[in-house]
Amino acid sequence: MMKLSPLVATATSAELAYIAALDHGEDSEQHLRALRELIFVQHGALRPDQQWHPYEVIELGANALRPDHGREFAICTLLVLQAVATGHDTATDLDFKYETHAADYAALPAVLREEILHAYADAQRRP
Repeated sequence: MMKLSPLVATATSAELAYIAALDHGEDSEQHLRALRELIFVQHGALRPDQQWHPYEVIELGANALRPDHGREFAICTLLVLQAVATGHDTATDLDFKYETHAADYAALPAVLREEILHAYADAQRRP
């Protein structure tokens, strides 16, 4: 079983608020509460009822690297990889996701890039 990257638990309140507002601010307070619970209580283990709150904004955050928000992108990517590895997300094709975002990953600071690459390797080894 893949272990959630410790980097995720270093998310700041500002980073979580940014992620929670990624759906044009829609339901941002509900997303924020669900993100905090997912990260700090559930340690990244999504429940079936969390497909919308917070998984929707997590997927949005993992789909585009925005200027000055590399950590948010990395945190979301790590949570998506965790969701795939645990079987919560059965729709994401990891090879396609990696190919699509390889340039984004390369543009990240080394510490973020290395965490993501390590998580991809772990997710690929899932049972």
